[in-house]
Amino acid sequence: MRIQAALVAVLLMACGGGEELDEDVFVVRFEASYGECQGSCYFRLEISSDGASHVAYAERKGMRESRKAFLLSQFELNGLLKDVTRARADAWEPVYGCPDCVDQGSYGLTLAGTEELRQSSVDPKVIPAHLAPLIQRMYRTLRVNLS
Repeated sequence: MRIQAALVAVLLMACGGGEELDEDVFVVRFEASYGECQGSCYFRLEISSDGASHVAYAERKGMRESRKAFLLSQFELNGLLKDVTRARADAWEPVYGCPDCVDQGSYGLTLAGTEELRQSSVDPKVIPAHLAPLIQRMYRTLRVNLS
């Protein structure tokens, strides 16, 4: 719940005080966790609509994290904006498949906008079509920026 409040606070600060809220301002968060693994088993990527981003990883969720900040290129940001628009086109279920049921891990996806908050827990083997491009892009971006 604290993370959600922080995301909303960041969005409101990005919009400025007293001005009309910009519908296109958002933060998208992608989490990947793997139950039975050695080393780092939790990874997170957060990207704001202006391209400001960071990756974090830890042995387990809630443990001390290592973090790295970066900025998306305009090309990468344009692709992300397209995927976010597609993901917004359909309603999100809270859970897809059976995340973490058989140690296949789980993905978490959160999209926080000025007037919306969407969250889903996703089984990596059962990714819905309307979220697949966004999840795939976030996964690739996470992996590239971990090093």
